[in-house]
Amino acid sequence: MTASTPTARRRANRTFLVRLLAGVAVYLAALILPDVLAGVGVPLWLPALLVLPGVGLMAWANIDMYRSGDEYQRRRVAEAVMLAFLLATPLILAVGVLQFLGLPALNWILAFSLLMLGWIVGNVVVAIRHR
Repeated sequence: MTASTPTARRRANRTFLVRLLAGVAVYLAALILPDVLAGVGVPLWLPALLVLPGVGLMAWANIDMYRSGDEYQRRRVAEAVMLAFLLATPLILAVGVLQFLGLPALNWILAFSLLMLGWIVGNVVVAIRHR
C-alpha cells in the first residue's frame, strides 16, 4: 500500500464529510430560501420542506460513519450517547415538572442543549475511561 492509496478509514471519512457538507448546504439553503422567496408569492412552508433532505443527508452520514467503525469505535459512541441520555433526561424532566409548577415555558432548544452538553460530557468521560 502506497502513501497515496486511501485506506478504508480515509474513504469512510471522506464519504462522511461529503454527505455531511451536502446536508448542511441543503439545510442552509432551506433556511435562506424562504426569505428570498417571501416577496414572490411562494408559500413559506414549501421551501421549508428542503430541511428534510438536509437532515436526511446528515443522518445518513452519521449512521454510515457509525457502521463503518470497528467494534471499539462503536462501543465508545454508544457509551457516550448512553451517558448523554443518562445525564440529560433527569434534567429535562425536572424542567418539565418545574414548568408544570409555574416556571415560565422554556424554548425546546434548551432540552436539545442539555442533550448536547450531556453528549460532550459523555465523550469526555469515555475518552478518559479508554485512555
